[in-house]
Amino acid sequence: MLFTLGNPKTAKGEARGYLTAVLHLAPADTAGLGNVCPRATAGCKATCLNTAGRGGIFKAGATTNAIQEARKRRTAAYFADRKAFERQIDQDIAVLRLMAARKRLKLAVRVNGTSDLPGLARSVATRNPDVQFYDYTKIPGPHARQLANYHLTFSRSESNAADMAEAMMNGVSVAVVFSTRRGRPLPEMWQGVPVIDGDKHDLRFLDERGVIVGLRAKGRARRDTSGFVVNVEDANA
Repeated sequence: MLFTLGNPKTAKGEARGYLTAVLHLAPADTAGLGNVCPRATAGCKATCLNTAGRGGIFKAGATTNAIQEARKRRTAAYFADRKAFERQIDQDIAVLRLMAARKRLKLAVRVNGTSDLPGLARSVATRNPDVQFYDYTKIPGPHARQLANYHLTFSRSESNAADMAEAMMNGVSVAVVFSTRRGRPLPEMWQGVPVIDGDKHDLRFLDERGVIVGLRAKGRARRDTSGFVVNVEDANA
């Protein structure tokens, strides 16, 4: 199975009626085979959720772990034979459908958990019209790539303000990572737009359109100095 189940955040979706499966590749060019995140910035790479949770737990002196190596193997399989990789995705989705049905849940699939490959996601979504797909992306023009069963949320970085504004103008919500040090809450508004708590669940297709999806800085992101993470103090200024 290429997909991961049971992520603490995606598991919250079961209370909302969805079984969520996420495909994790080795982000950006970390597999050394090509860049699966073409719009990744320095801040994005430094704070990537690739090393969040168990993916960031290493034995003393180690620079990798089983989770990271599995993501590299998936990435290698993608670059070696994309058609075969997509066939495996479709086979996995068939299994996931049955799993969701047994739990009396709907199936939601995030193809780009730690990648940003819109062509791959759209191809899979087109072949599986009965499944709800969703992703976050930094590639401009997300409104033009959405399908009836493929929802996109734009992700803010330290250097894509113009692309973010275009996404908002076209009704696409924007995910923003906020520093909530010292227990500060997420802001209620950011740049005049309502902020919702994006950590309550990951089912972005259930959100209202055109909002800021507030995410709390986690792991390495807590130490960000690139501007990728927005300080709550600045947001409320």
